[in-house]
Amino acid sequence: GFSKILIRTVDTDVVVLAIACFHRLSVPVSELWVAFGAGKHLRYLPIHLLATLLGSDRSCALPFFHAFTGCDTVSCFTGRGKKTAWETWNSFPEITTAFVKLSSEPADVQPFMPLLQRFVILMYDRSSSKASVNDLRKHLFTKKGRAMEGLPPTEAALLQHTKRAVYQS
Repeated sequence: GFSKILIRTVDTDVVVLAIACFHRLSVPVSELWVAFGAGKHLRYLPIHLLATLLGSDRSCALPFFHAFTGCDTVSCFTGRGKKTAWETWNSFPEITTAFVKLSSEPADVQPFMPLLQRFVILMYDRSSSKASVNDLRKHLFTKKGRAMEGLPPTEAALLQHTKRAVYQS
């Protein structure tokens, strides 16, 4: 019968799950807060406001986004953090449907790979018109002289990365 909830954690995964689940709570909750961090870094996050600002779709898509862009058990993209990924998501909203499906219905990832490749391509080169990460790797290495460490993963590596992210989310 409580309408206000406080969760205490130091784990980012808990914050992500709280946002993702807020719209699906079976009991109406007016306020959901997360006390996040420790010591002088303790912050109170208004999950109810964040989930409302994001909307239902983006909130539900958050677990896959979090896992795909790097979390405790899934590697991150070299040189591309959550901020870059978030900005890419904002500029490429078509990926939201794929993120929602991969967060909620872990099935065959193959149909989503073209969209996920495009998302990764845009994370590494916002102006690229390339359709595959392999083509982008070649272009960045040969034309722009980018070091191997600064290249996106291959298609095969991205497929395995996606499967790990789906399993985690």
